[in-house]
Amino acid sequence: GNCPNSFTVIRTWTFTDACNNSSSVSQTITVIDDQAPLTPEAPASITATCVGEVPAMISLTAVDNCSGSITVQGVDSIVQGNCANSFTITRTWTFTDACNNTSSVSQTIAVGDTIAPTFNESIPVNTTASCDNIPNPAVLTATDNCGAATVSMTENILQGNCPSNYQIVRTWTATDACGNSVSGTQTITVSDTVAPELVGTIETPINTCDVIPDVPVLQFTDNCTGTIVTPVPSITTSTVVNGVYTITRTWTVTDVCGNTREFQQLINVITNPVIEVTVSDQICNDSETATWDLSNYLPTGTPAGGTWVNESNVGTFNGSIFNAYQVPEADYVFSYTYNHQNTCPQKVEVTVPVELCAVAGCDTVIIHNAFTPNNDGINEWFQIDNIGQDCHLPNSVEIYNRWGVLVYETKNYDNSTRKFEGVSEGRTTINKSADLPTGTYFYIIQWTDGSQTINKDGYLYLTR
Repeated sequence: GNCPNSFTVIRTWTFTDACNNSSSVSQTITVIDDQAPLTPEAPASITATCVGEVPAMISLTAVDNCSGSITVQGVDSIVQGNCANSFTITRTWTFTDACNNTSSVSQTIAVGDTIAPTFNESIPVNTTASCDNIPNPAVLTATDNCGAATVSMTENILQGNCPSNYQIVRTWTATDACGNSVSGTQTITVSDTVAPELVGTIETPINTCDVIPDVPVLQFTDNCTGTIVTPVPSITTSTVVNGVYTITRTWTVTDVCGNTREFQQLINVITNPVIEVTVSDQICNDSETATWDLSNYLPTGTPAGGTWVNESNVGTFNGSIFNAYQVPEADYVFSYTYNHQNTCPQKVEVTVPVELCAVAGCDTVIIHNAFTPNNDGINEWFQIDNIGQDCHLPNSVEIYNRWGVLVYETKNYDNSTRKFEGVSEGRTTINKSADLPTGTYFYIIQWTDGSQTINKDGYLYLTR
């Protein structure tokens, strides 16, 4: 036949006698190999997610009734799916004997990637931000079980109640070759809480005597929307106080989300009228020592450093200190001039009403500061006119020598029973009843004058 195990055998038996007469019989044996090899059990069918999980090819051995063991490698037949890691392998082992009798077994390997990638970094957490401080999108990467994965990011805006209040929704999507994907989302809540700002500065306050400056050209900017349209300022004018009134210019600037800020310019206009003040305290003309500080009667807030002038040229006036001793009763004017807010001269006129405040029937105390106790009957004691009057009581007199030693003192001095005649009546360092030497002494005298106590001190000259 056409194969080693397919043929015909003719078996003949011949019989011959002694005379070579013969006869024969024959048997025909036909051999035919028509049995396929006996196959082994095929590997079980399996599923896998990636190419890398497909098992390696193996050999299988079949047993043939004529040829014995037959070992072959399998052959893969692949039906591709919709991606690199989606396909079906049919793995077939075919056994053929010498007479081309065949048998086969198959294994099915189904490969399908259904596992999504995983991000290598954490998805950014939800956060808040101002419109000028929005964080940049994070750059994320991903790993897939079957190989590479790509990451894409989309950004959606959800508008809020004003143009600068909104939400940014960022979505990162990691996708593998078979379209398996995983996503992560971050929400950034953007809010505008900052009011507009002035570009540059406003000159304020401005002090002027007469010229009102023009309204300045201002520019404003917002952290979210940029340049803001400059509003028309509102303008108010105050009443005049002490010769000054204030013009207030107010710009109210608002951004698209209603955040508002006010900017002001103050213009102090100094009209410079004479400010008139009248002293309400009682100013008496009966004391050599009583003084009044006229600066105490200036309007509150009047700056120091101005110039005082005794406009009426009366009394004793030193700086701002006035003494009205023996000034006739009348109203007198003193002026104080200063530079108001370092810009305009301002004048305050202080009217001082001087009165005669002595007690009725009470004469002025007059101190004579020299006497000659030499027994000539003339000017023999320290004469203090009128101090003994009832209206000047109580009084006291103290006399000191040039070393500050008390040499005489008394109460209710009267130029008669109590008078200083140049005789020591002081401390034990000076012998009492001893005549004091010629020289200069110092007195301290106190007496009552109406409702006030008068203190007077000075030098006394004793000559013998």
